[in-house]
Amino acid sequence: MSVKLSTKCRYGTRAITEIARGWPDATVKKRQISQRQTIPASYLENILLELKRSGLVTATRGAKGGYRLTRAPEDICVLDILSAFGDSLVPVDCVDDPDCCSRTKRCVFRHVWMQLHKAQEEALSGVTVQDLIDEENEM
Repeated sequence: MSVKLSTKCRYGTRAITEIARGWPDATVKKRQISQRQTIPASYLENILLELKRSGLVTATRGAKGGYRLTRAPEDICVLDILSAFGDSLVPVDCVDDPDCCSRTKRCVFRHVWMQLHKAQEEALSGVTVQDLIDEENEM
């Protein structure tokens, strides 16, 4: 069994990591993110908009403009990034909404799905953008 992340989530983590390289002083241009991370510019526009709406990045216009993190890379975890896109990471609907299924109260599997979801969240919360940058620098 696998939980597949959307392309938007995968590209979003790559975009945030690229923006983080400029922390704390520099802004990073959309063109630079697109080229370095091989993300189509038109698709990247939507990703950056969602990251901005979620409060993870800010944008500055003009010749010296670009994107910048709102918090230090060590203060942003992978779960924060994935949450920005509103994709659910729950393996089954009853984890979030026990009323969605009439079997919830007698389902022997629900606790397993809840443990799986908890483990995912813990793993994604335990990795920061700075961790990703450090790991990439070691490659």
